[in-house]
Amino acid sequence: MPKLPSATRSTLLLHAVAIALALLLPTHAIVAQPTGTVTGRITEAESGVPVAGATVRAVGTQATATTRADGSYRLALPAGSYELRATFIGYAAGVETVVVPGGASVSRNFTLRQTGISLDQIVVTGSRRTDRTVVDAPVPIDVLSSEDIQRTGLTETSEIIQMLAPSFNFPRPSVNDGTDHIRPATLRGLGPDQVLVLINGKRRHNTALVHVNQSVGRGSTSVDFNAIPANSIDRIEILRDGAAAQYGSDAIAGVINIILKSAAGASVSTTVGKRFSNTWGSTTAANNVVTFGKRDFRDGRVFQLDGNLGWALRNDGYVHISAEFRDRERTNRARADVSNQCLVVTPPDPRCTNPRHIQSWAGDPETKDILGFINAGLPLANGLQLYGFGGMSKRDGLAAGFWRRSLDNRTVRDIHGNGFLPLIGSDIFDGSAALGVKGSARGWAWDLSGIYGTNSFEFSVDSSNNVSMGTASPTSFYAGAQRFNQMTANLDIVRAFDRFRFPTSVAFGLEARRDNYKLEQGDPDSFREGGVTILDGPDAGKPAAPFAQVFPGFRPVDEADESRTNVGAYVDVETNLLRQLLVAVAARAENYSDFGSTVDGKLATRFEPISGFAIRAGVQTGFRAPSLSQSYFSAVSTNFIPVGTPPVNTPFEIRHSPSARPARRCSERKIWKPRNRSTTVQALRRGRSRAFRSRRITIAWRSTTGLCYPGISSTHRSERCSKTTASWESVARATSRTRLTRAPVAST
Repeated sequence: MPKLPSATRSTLLLHAVAIALALLLPTHAIVAQPTGTVTGRITEAESGVPVAGATVRAVGTQATATTRADGSYRLALPAGSYELRATFIGYAAGVETVVVPGGASVSRNFTLRQTGISLDQIVVTGSRRTDRTVVDAPVPIDVLSSEDIQRTGLTETSEIIQMLAPSFNFPRPSVNDGTDHIRPATLRGLGPDQVLVLINGKRRHNTALVHVNQSVGRGSTSVDFNAIPANSIDRIEILRDGAAAQYGSDAIAGVINIILKSAAGASVSTTVGKRFSNTWGSTTAANNVVTFGKRDFRDGRVFQLDGNLGWALRNDGYVHISAEFRDRERTNRARADVSNQCLVVTPPDPRCTNPRHIQSWAGDPETKDILGFINAGLPLANGLQLYGFGGMSKRDGLAAGFWRRSLDNRTVRDIHGNGFLPLIGSDIFDGSAALGVKGSARGWAWDLSGIYGTNSFEFSVDSSNNVSMGTASPTSFYAGAQRFNQMTANLDIVRAFDRFRFPTSVAFGLEARRDNYKLEQGDPDSFREGGVTILDGPDAGKPAAPFAQVFPGFRPVDEADESRTNVGAYVDVETNLLRQLLVAVAARAENYSDFGSTVDGKLATRFEPISGFAIRAGVQTGFRAPSLSQSYFSAVSTNFIPVGTPPVNTPFEIRHSPSARPARRCSERKIWKPRNRSTTVQALRRGRSRAFRSRRITIAWRSTTGLCYPGISSTHRSERCSKTTASWESVARATSRTRLTRAPVAST
């Protein structure tokens, strides 16, 4: 039998998974058991005050409830015996057993005692058991509560996580094109695209933007954390260990799981701030004289208005809406340019007044953000729970490139007599929606869901010119857009076998995903080679630089509309081989229509030889499939290089070529499969204050297969292809290849 193409196999698998998921729900409805309810209240042990926002969970099931303002809760469960666990950050967990009769109600109240630490907090990241706590987990996990988030006083989600989590880094690059508007973040020092981000345990889509300039994360794509309102977050769980075998691609550095608020209540808050600082540097007096001295900065004003509104529905259902508006002005730490700005000619150029002021812009961009998120859940009569969440954000940004002086050949002096500072504008939209249903059947808890996410980035250029169009050049351009969308369907099934000699949890599941990436051209003037030579100055008549200055528009040959599919399956087992020894094993197999297949595994253990002292360690393999944005991004810029004798500045195109299409022309091809292998060892001990201190050592080794790709050529007619082996980080930055070709020039 002939072998099917990889894309066909993936499509057939995708259809098979979809059919299986569609058939699961009605099958369960037939075997659904009679349900009962558990009601009660949670109060503080010391004061008797109700605890609002606490979580009540039936161990071994997907059923959870959140307490209302009066501390009450209601939990619908199939008839049977259960262990209930009540948790709230800063309190020791409460545990009760209950027998739920079919069609009846039973009451259980909890009193929680304050501990000042959150290590008893139930976590849902890194383990699929529903009763795993931070300290019991076989992998290191940080939990950031809503109280921690509020106490930072910061307004952006990325800044908040950076302040609270030492392993998270959020640099603030400037003069980096699109990266000024969507800034990448890293975990444990690895790339921005090597951390998996979840919302309520579901995969979050990446942005369409490829970071191509000299900044952290060059060549990668990332998740836009600032598209998630900070006031919508109940807590953040950060898994500081590789987890690709559990969650799939990108989870090499770890996993960040953002849990949304679900409690009832309403709140409105506003934040107004400004940056105040001083430094020594160059300043400009009113008479255009540059002096040096102390500079005081009063900029970066921020105004933010946010609100939350939550309702408690019947049967412990909930709806929680969060909204946020943020208006941030730019900051600038550039100094005055003391160099000559004008052409040195006789008589002096009357168009240039040689302004020696602060022309550049080095700092945060101007942004206006409108964000909203909704989180909802509704228990149904047959014991199922319907849930959904999603959000939208809109960002308008403005950042700058480098200053073009009047004497520069990139300046049309009849338009910009004193030179110009080109500006890059952004129109960014981000949206997502998730819908799912979960329940239990014959002791197995299951969760079936579908998620859709989209991101678009439209570029505009203002206060610029296209030199090759001469005085006919416009000063504003539409430079094109990048768009990305992702659809994911997954099924997770888990069961705890606590009556075994060795308590065991078994989880397995399926996932199907489809990605789509589009690159759209800009308006013709943004990439036009107008044929006009340099108009004046010592280089008059020589070839002029084509395209819009600061950000050339995407051209028709750059356009792309590419899709891919992938399917995966995993199994995850945790067991206590001894009372003191926990072992977790996971394996995952995935097949991509363009990337190929991969199988990865993970082994983690936690050993507690004596009470209060534990050692945990983990070893895993991981993978990351290049995003479609990295594979098909294409752009061009122009550099002038001296050619000939005497040397003449000649324009050459610096082109970022898609790595997928040119590679097909190579005589030897290999699928790019970056691999990650790491080992983590961590020791925990309990101090006198009952707080836990950790010591952690990570040993990592990485390798990659050979990669065949086009090299750099001096003309568009010649190419060379070579095979290379590089480190993970080098390959990640090499996803879009650079080709140098001579640009079309006007006749002189």
